[in-house]
Amino acid sequence: MDFDYLHLYVKDYQQASHWYQTCFGFLLTDQITTTEQITGIFQQGQITLLISAPLSQQGAIADYLTQHPPGIGEVAFHVSHWSSFYKKLAEFNLKTRPIIHPITQEIGVTFTAWGEVNHSVFSSRRVNFNHSATGLVAIDHVVLNVSNTDFNAASQWYQTLFNWQIQQRFTIATPHSGLYSEALIDQDGKVQFNLNRPDSDHSQIQTFLDHNRGAGIQHVAFSSQNILGTVKKLRQNAVNFLTIPQNYYARKQQQFETVNRSCSSEINWQALQDLGILIDRKHPQSQQLLLQVFTRPLFGKSSCFWEIIERRHQAAGFGEGNFQALYEAVETMECQRLSI
Repeated sequence: MDFDYLHLYVKDYQQASHWYQTCFGFLLTDQITTTEQITGIFQQGQITLLISAPLSQQGAIADYLTQHPPGIGEVAFHVSHWSSFYKKLAEFNLKTRPIIHPITQEIGVTFTAWGEVNHSVFSSRRVNFNHSATGLVAIDHVVLNVSNTDFNAASQWYQTLFNWQIQQRFTIATPHSGLYSEALIDQDGKVQFNLNRPDSDHSQIQTFLDHNRGAGIQHVAFSSQNILGTVKKLRQNAVNFLTIPQNYYARKQQQFETVNRSCSSEINWQALQDLGILIDRKHPQSQQLLLQVFTRPLFGKSSCFWEIIERRHQAAGFGEGNFQALYEAVETMECQRLSI
């Protein structure tokens, strides 16, 4: 199993099309217009991003945007064992609909999951696209925010339907917010799909759920083999990232040097700080490093965002320490906004 494409639903197609081409370096490879919507196909590395906007008050995109703010309304996968998966869909008694792949024209199925997010599934995989203007390579993981009451059912639903396993569990807490997360992974290790739930009424996850009017995709991580180069290009292209707390890098460098000075000396701490890139490792003596950076919300406060990630030496996990810093950064940004 693997990710196939992401589908972003927006209100202003021309603005989004321009931004993802000039700022994120995607190449527009095709454009499909119907009476109901306009859809652009944007590609970079192994990433296919569909961007759609309604052209009338009718249709699936218009319906979604009347219930939710702009965001990721569809995540598509491809599966190798199509017949067995299709049989499982029937056992789940899901209301499926036929869908045509925007590139291969293959017929697959689509169905609605949590929070009106659609999942589309196809049996074959398209040929990878080699263009990569900013160094983005592939979809690393997708994160779905779900309410407390639905969380256990949603986690079990994904595990049973897709045969995913829980790879990791972690909790993040700050003085004002927090979350509980389960990271699911498929048997081949190619699909990583995380579920978050809030731990309080004031949690940033709850704020997202309120703003989104239900469950939804909080963010998607794009992988890079050289995050320093990628983030430098994105910043030059006017992509805005979250500001990291000032004491983060001094604290991190001290932690690394306390355990393994030689490993710390190989890290360009000044470049990380200049670019606002977070760094974490699961085991103190490990050479495996997880480097991450998060854009500001795409559609205003509490909306979805993108993550850029580099996994050095096949680093696993999702950087609980980095998420702690992310939460602190979001709270700092909100305090600054309220003080203006």
